Amino acid sequence: MQHLITEALSATGTLPRPTRLAELDGQLRTEILRLIPAVQKRADDAEHRSPEWYALDRVLDRAHDMLRVRLPSTPLAGSIHVGELARRLYALQQSEGGQQ
Repeated sequence: MQHLITEALSATGTLPRPTRLAELDGQLRTEILRLIPAVQKRADDAEHRSPEWYALDRVLDRAHDMLRVRLPSTPLAGSIHVGELARRLYALQQSEGGQQ
């Protein structure tokens, strides 16, 4: 999963082909959707309105917000988009492991 995040974050440096952006978009979305339940469980188990709960809630909200955004059709906007999906995936990864 780390290579996926790294590739997506570097996409604005060397713009990938539209097909690769679509692949990255799909793979990142799949991983985000895979991690959301575990982070949601941690949020549900955290004391309501505690700092941990707020941090987890924010990570979940940002991930859900990014999932609503479709992959833009232009290479630069698409690269920025997959970079942001990678940041959301990384935040979920950190939150799943107990580090906000």
